[in-house]
Amino acid sequence: MQEWSNNACLGYIQAALERKGWSKEQINEVIRAVYYEFDFKTIGEATQLYERSFD
Repeated sequence: MQEWSNNACLGYIQAALERKGWSKEQINEVIRAVYYEFDFKTIGEATQLYERSFD
């Protein structure tokens, strides 16, 4: 299993939004918002939040 990396996470987000045709400004706004959350959520909390979205 590969080690967690915030930059890898941001890269996945950027790649997905580029594929969807989002503008550079829109992508940067999302990247900044996600980067901000790294300071307020643990990996476990973020995992739970994401997994609950499928309920």
